[in-house]
Amino acid sequence: MLMRIGLVLNILDEEYQISLYRGIRQRAEELGVQIVCFQEGNKTFVPDSFIGCFPRQDYFNLDGIILLTSVVFDNCMLTTKEDITRIWGNLPVVSVGQKIEGVPSLLIHTDDSIKEIMEHLVKKHQYKKFIYIGGTQTHHDSINREKLFIKHLKQAQTLDPKINYTIMHGNFTEQSAVRAMEEYFSKNIKSGDYPDVVVCANDNMALGVYKYLNLSKRNAQLQRLAVTGFDDIPQGQFTIPPLTTVHQPLDKLGEEAVNMIFALAKGEKVPLEQSVESHVIYRESCGCKKTVSDFETLRHSYEKMQSSYVISEQMLNITSHVGRDLNNDNSEEEFVSIIDYNISMLGVENFFILKFPEKIKSDEPVSNKHLFVKPVYVKSKGKRIRKLPVNKEGLMSLADFYNWLPEPHTLVLKYLNVGNDYIGCIMYDAPVESLPYIILISVDIALSLNRIEANEERRRYADYLENEVETRTRQLIEANDKRMKVEAEVLKISEIERQRFSNDLHDDICQRLAGISMLCRSYSKMDSPVEKAQMEELAGLVSDTLQRTRQYAHHSYPVDLENIGLEASISNLCASFEQQSGIKCKYEWDIPESLAFTKIQKLNIFRIIQEALHNVMKHSKAKNVKVSCLLKENVIIVKISDDGIGISEEQKYNSGIGLNSMQYRANQIGAEFICKAEHGTTIEIKMRIE
Repeated sequence: MLMRIGLVLNILDEEYQISLYRGIRQRAEELGVQIVCFQEGNKTFVPDSFIGCFPRQDYFNLDGIILLTSVVFDNCMLTTKEDITRIWGNLPVVSVGQKIEGVPSLLIHTDDSIKEIMEHLVKKHQYKKFIYIGGTQTHHDSINREKLFIKHLKQAQTLDPKINYTIMHGNFTEQSAVRAMEEYFSKNIKSGDYPDVVVCANDNMALGVYKYLNLSKRNAQLQRLAVTGFDDIPQGQFTIPPLTTVHQPLDKLGEEAVNMIFALAKGEKVPLEQSVESHVIYRESCGCKKTVSDFETLRHSYEKMQSSYVISEQMLNITSHVGRDLNNDNSEEEFVSIIDYNISMLGVENFFILKFPEKIKSDEPVSNKHLFVKPVYVKSKGKRIRKLPVNKEGLMSLADFYNWLPEPHTLVLKYLNVGNDYIGCIMYDAPVESLPYIILISVDIALSLNRIEANEERRRYADYLENEVETRTRQLIEANDKRMKVEAEVLKISEIERQRFSNDLHDDICQRLAGISMLCRSYSKMDSPVEKAQMEELAGLVSDTLQRTRQYAHHSYPVDLENIGLEASISNLCASFEQQSGIKCKYEWDIPESLAFTKIQKLNIFRIIQEALHNVMKHSKAKNVKVSCLLKENVIIVKISDDGIGISEEQKYNSGIGLNSMQYRANQIGAEFICKAEHGTTIEIKMRIE
């Protein structure tokens, strides 16, 4: 069974990590071990996060971990075996570049090299004034190199008290060294306190010192300043003058790391600490003169640099081309086409782009949804693969995807992020010279995928809005048609009510008044006095007419609603209905007194009951009717049910004025109106209260 080892580092875009990776890859191929390289960059330490520096063993089925502790975030956070165990449990781990107590650690022994270079500067060149520019003050290697620098200069001071030094700090970058030099000379230049030599904790900061000196070419004293570095990066060979530095055999360190983890994974014991020796490379920057061998070395280095330069120019052109093409608003199909063409140009045969179903925040803990990915682009052994074993959503678990892959001996993983949002990852097996350029391309890939997703989201939202507008427009048209129909019905009802009121006044009240008038005239023409019985008859007619006038006025607007309330008004209405129609009417009220109705609610509920009873009297041929007003679970239910002949579906569909009037009034108070025929007719309204 193939052994699979996880390699955890920062990011493969600079020489130190690439050199280590080169040695690890070469030795792993010799042993038949598969390497999965996890890189993340400036990621915060979230031990339970799916996205982060630390790969989960269960996602990738790893047999061991090589941890480049010297470059992973702030490496002082990992100092004990317990720190490692809480991340990977009992999985074998080898720490490279920094010692972790209780964990097999592989180090580069630099103490003798630092001692040698300091003695060289003091004894051979007899420098007196030193500047030391250290790296990050929490970085293990930086702390150790600064301690050794101070230790050896203090020993030299015992023999020569004129020796002195100043400690400055940067962060291992060229820019930080330029700032350190500016800070030093802003304080000391007026006193003419020029140093003899600047000792830097790495080569990048030494190159930063060169940049500062190039900006100060008019100052002859500064041009004589000696500079040394540490790491022996390729650029240091071609500076003017070439940089004196300490060479760390990184390729060999990587090979030994694979040997250690290979033994651990097989259950063998290894020493808790092993080291590889470094050595000093003397060039002209410290004040030494060139030798014949230096010229020969420089010639070979220059030829190598020319070859690297040509390759670098090609890679940069491809990277620039990819960036320009992906900067457009491409569809996913166009995006895949651009990637497919340019990845081939980079000499990459295995390249995979995977999207997460949802964006993940940088500090978001893992959940099951994050285990799945959508394969956007899959190229294996130089061939595009379009069909994968995905589910109906087009997703597959990350573990299943990795187990599905053909087995390249090395696979690099880089997460894709836009700001604090992680949207997916890329996996690739690429030539070493392509590694920094894929890092650059990954930024364009992330931005392009994010842009495509945003465009898709906007399109989906636009479609949603369009559908919503169509639905709402249709609803408004229907509502408007219904409103116009209701308004027409209301006008018709109002006209009929006025006509009925007019007819009632004409046929009843006016006739009665006319009869009273005629009777009064006949009495006035009598020669004899009006008898008591005749006056009583006249008074009865007047009283009856007055009663009927009051009844018509009450039906026009029930004044009692305000005086005696809704419950009593409905009770009177039911009693009057029973008296006029001869139909037995049962009335039930079960609504708490604390519940207050608005004036509009009272009027419309009363009118609905009134209209329903009118319909019962006119159409139902019922013998009994029941009116109930109840409160159930914050819903007022008003029900009028009779035992008459009922109402047909056709009659409900072709609603008459009465039903439309009740429906309209129910709408006015936000109530649901129901009309059904079950053993008679039932009219029901339901009004929810807050």
